[in-house]
Order: sequence, then C-alpha cells, then structure tokens
Amino acid sequence: MQLEISEITPVLPTSGRASRVFADGVSLLLNRNVRPALQCFYSAQHLGYDIRECAAARWTCWMLLGRFECAWKESELITATGAKDPHQFWNGQSWDGKDVMLRCLHGLGDTIQFIRYAPLLRQTCRSLTAQTHPQLVRLIEGVLGVDRVFTWGPGSGAESFDWDVQMEVTELPRAFRTTISNIPAVTPYIQVSPERIRWASGLFRNHENLRIGISWDAGPWDPLRSIPLEEFSPLFECKNCCFYELQKGADPDRLRRCGAIYDLESYAANVQDTAALILNLDLVITVDTMTAHLAGALARPVWILLPARADWRWMLRRCDTPWYPTARLFRQKQLGDWRETIEEIRAALSVLQESSKGPHGAPGTAAHTKPLSSCR
Repeated sequence: MQLEISEITPVLPTSGRASRVFADGVSLLLNRNVRPALQCFYSAQHLGYDIRECAAARWTCWMLLGRFECAWKESELITATGAKDPHQFWNGQSWDGKDVMLRCLHGLGDTIQFIRYAPLLRQTCRSLTAQTHPQLVRLIEGVLGVDRVFTWGPGSGAESFDWDVQMEVTELPRAFRTTISNIPAVTPYIQVSPERIRWASGLFRNHENLRIGISWDAGPWDPLRSIPLEEFSPLFECKNCCFYELQKGADPDRLRRCGAIYDLESYAANVQDTAALILNLDLVITVDTMTAHLAGALARPVWILLPARADWRWMLRRCDTPWYPTARLFRQKQLGDWRETIEEIRAALSVLQESSKGPHGAPGTAAHTKPLSSCR
C-alpha cells in the first residue's frame, strides 16, 4: 500500500534532520532496500525537504516495485510544483487528431525500449514524426506507426516538420498510464529489411554450433553495468558454441587474448546492421546496454546480466521482464563480483546445449568474419 505523509509520525521539522533522513533514504535505495527507503522519502518531505527530489526518489522506488501507477502520481506531483523540467516535453494535452513530434533524446536503449508505443500513438494522432540519434534513423524507419524519421544538426530538415504536440519517448509509458499488466509487449516491434538480413546471413556459413553474441561494455554512464571481457572466459570454454562480439569499438588484441570469439560488430555501419546480425544469432548474452533492448525488441533470445544495483526498469528479484518476453535476467549477487553470475550463465548454457537438437535460429558460424582464434 502506498505510504501517505499523514501516516508518518510527526516530528519537529529541521532542515538538518530532513537532509539526514533523505540521505538515509538514498543509502537504502542504493542497496535496494526499497520499502524502508520509501518511508524515508515520505518522512524527509514531511520534514521540509524539497518535494521534487522526494517525489523523484519515490518514483524510482515505485518503478522498482512494479507499482507504475504510483510512480505516475509522483510525476504529477512534480509537475504540479510548476518547476521547469528540461526533460519534460509533453504538457498533458491530447494527441488525438494532432501532428505529433516524438523526440528521442535519451540513450539508444531508452529509444528502442519505448518506441514500442508508436503504433498505439499512431492509432489516434494524425501523423507521427520521430527525431532520433543518427545511428538509429534507419532502425526507427522500421517501426510501425512512424511516418517520418529525422535526426538533429545542420541539414536535418527539422524546420520543415510542423507539429501540434511534442513528446519525449520516455514520457510515453506515463502518457498511456502503463501498469505492469498492460505493457505493450508484443515483439518484434522493430522490422529489419530482408536485404539487410540477407547481408548479415552472408557473414556466416552453415554449421551446427550455437551462434552466441556477446556485449560486455555498457559505456561510461554507469560503469557498474560493464563486465571485463576476461570474466566471460568460462563461457568461451563451452563446446559446440561460437561466440561473436557485438561490442562497437572492441580492441582486437583484447579479443585475441580472450580466446574463441569472432569479430562481427565491425561490419555494422549502424544499429540496423547490428539488428540484422542479431537476427542471425541464436542467443545474445549482454550487459544492460542498447544490445539488450535491441535483441528483446527483435524477439531474439537474450540473457541480460544485471548489477546488484540494477536499473528501475528491471525491477527487483525477477528473472524475467514484462518488457521483453524473450529475455532472461541474471542478477549479480554482490556488487562488483560477477563470478557467480557468469557461472549461472555457464550452467544455463550447458542446459541449453543439452536441450537443443540444433540452433534456435538460422544456423551457422562466421565464414567472412575476422576469426581471432579457433572456435571451440
């Protein structure tokens, strides 16, 4: 049940006390003790701490708990303060019969996750134009309901698009009052041209081994999500598996030192090409990065390794996710220690090998990729 401020035992408000209580809540939240953290954030607000910060912290708590409807109330509370939010584009107005501009200004993974709402949006709006990252333009062109796609910068043609309502893509779950039971989870919701799929298929030759894509670096935004490639070594010892890197800018020397892994991502000019490669794999094993969202959006089997302090979208203690029916979550037990998680992946891979008479998708290993060592 949602905690109300009136349920908190009244105490004498002091700014120092409020700050300490809020800090306690942040510490609890970082350790994913979510319900006690909620209590702290309600108490801190009652003691006079900034209402927007308290509501934003509670928003994260509610999302981790899967209580989306409570999170939207926190969003409304923040909006009601009248404070300007540089991340807020949608002002709550109806989009029925309107020309909608959908801004995709967060990360690549955020765009891929929430572009799923485009068909629902297009059911009632007059037109839907999406502005997104340059490397995503071709991919978003394959989303049902999107009429036009462009990027930013000189020559983008942004001035030629008229719109009545603008929204940021991460605002769509709130706009549709999403709950855990009505997430639009039909996949695939991104289509890749048959020509690009055939192009990717040409990088493989027929073989009975499982093709497994690997992505290990989530970038600098949250280093806790990344895993040193060397820690995947136990997986590379699995027989009848061929591993392919899906990591843009991977160091070839580092790949050679790690053993049986093929260079694949260097052939991809954009994310649509990466999607075509994924569609020719049997399984993707990845940290929490764009690759995880892309594989899930394409309805490919994907195993996602999550840090102990996982992002709100993966909620708590689940090994599945309502966002992606083909995903399986592997959670780190101790922050900074991936050994047990990698061992769980290795055991699951052994089970998969035993239960598989052949590959789940298009079989093959690389013919024209750049082999860095023999495939075991």
